Amino acid sequence: MSQVAKVKFTDYRSSITRALDLLGAASRLPQDGLIIIKPNLTNSSPPPVTTSVAAAEAVYDYCKAHTKAEVAVGDGCGSGTTPDVFAALGYTELAERRDLRLIDFNEAETTILEDNDALLLKQFHIPRVAQNAFIISLPVLKDHSFTKTTIAMKNMFGIAPGKIYAGGWNKAQLHSPSTDKSVVDICRYKKPDLSIVDASVALTGMHLSGRHKKMGLILAGFDPVAVDTLGSKLLGHNPKKLPYLILANGLLGNMDNIEILTG
Repeated sequence: MSQVAKVKFTDYRSSITRALDLLGAASRLPQDGLIIIKPNLTNSSPPPVTTSVAAAEAVYDYCKAHTKAEVAVGDGCGSGTTPDVFAALGYTELAERRDLRLIDFNEAETTILEDNDALLLKQFHIPRVAQNAFIISLPVLKDHSFTKTTIAMKNMFGIAPGKIYAGGWNKAQLHSPSTDKSVVDICRYKKPDLSIVDASVALTGMHLSGRHKKMGLILAGFDPVAVDTLGSKLLGHNPKKLPYLILANGLLGNMDNIEILTG
C-alpha cells in the first residue's frame, strides 16, 4: 500500500514539514551524496504556473535539518533559458542567500541510458548530475493540455536536456508522438524519489494560462503514481482514464490501495 500525505495548507514551511513528517521522510532522506529539489519552472510566469520559491526554500530547510547531503535546486525550463527563469522567479536570490547550487539540466553534461522496454525513448540523455541524485519532484497541481494533468511525474520532463530534446520549444521532441508515453519513459529512467505537490492554488484548464483554483492543500508521497492519482482526482479527473497513469500503474507505482495520511 502506498501512502500519500494530504495536509491543509497554512504556509509552506509548516504544511510541508507536516506532510513530510507524516510520511516519516526524515529517516528516508539520504545522508550523503546529492539531493536535488526539482520545481516546475517551465517558464518565467509566476505561480501557480510555476513553483513558488517559498515552497522550494521550505523543502530545502527540511532537508538541511535532517541530512548532511548536499541539497541543490535543479530544472531545465521549457522556454527561454533556465538561468533567466531562475532569476525571474527568485531562485537566484535564494541560491545566493542560502549558498545553494542551481543546476541547469538543459545544458548539463549527459550520459546516454538505454532501455529496450521503453515505450518510445529507447535511449535517454540523462544529466550526469541527476543520474545518481535523490530527486524531489516539487510541482504545482495543474491541468495539462496533453496529459490532462501535470503533477509529480510530468514534472520530470525538466531533467531532459533542452539541447538534446528541443524543437519549437525546449522539450518539444518529447511531446510527439505521445507525451503520455514520454512521461512514463523518462520516469522509467529516473522517477522522483519523493514528490511534494503545491496544491495550495491549482491551475485548471491549461498548464500555462489556466484558471486559479484554491485547493488549500499540500500533497506528498514516495510513490509518484499514487501522488498523481490523488492529485488528478482533486482536479476532477478519473485517473483510470489518464493514459500515462494507466501505463505507469504497477510499473512505477500504484493507483490502487492508497492510504491517505491527514493531519
